[in-house]
Amino acid sequence: MGASRWIYFTDKNTDPQAALDELREQVFEQSWRHREPSLQTLSDLMDSGILEEEGGTHSIIDVDRMIVTADIDAEEDGTVRLVTPQEIIEYFGAAKPTRDDIERAYKTSASDIPPTFRGSGCCAPVYDENGNAAGLVFWGMTGD
Repeated sequence: MGASRWIYFTDKNTDPQAALDELREQVFEQSWRHREPSLQTLSDLMDSGILEEEGGTHSIIDVDRMIVTADIDAEEDGTVRLVTPQEIIEYFGAAKPTRDDIERAYKTSASDIPPTFRGSGCCAPVYDENGNAAGLVFWGMTGD
């Protein structure tokens, strides 16, 4: 099947791990709970063995822990790396990118933006048009 790129936005901006956890739960509710009625929680899905058979979910569910490092090589399966301020400018063309800035950059050059290895993701702050913190963006590449 191959790896899949994904991107999610949230209006949460104070705790990246809590925002990641909440997004994973939301995606489980939207994509898996009704597909597999025997699975009542995200933990049920993680413990079920289904993900090994399916090669992961090809979504944010496949990553579960934040890491803070400037070392791109520190990315590993299941991690989401908070990108540096320098990377934000490099990838999105602005020190305080808006959702539109991020979507435009992701649409045109996702393959040039880390993570370069499947099984991991990245996170960055998102700003409104006035430069105020407006949330977080999570993106990655997971699946087999």
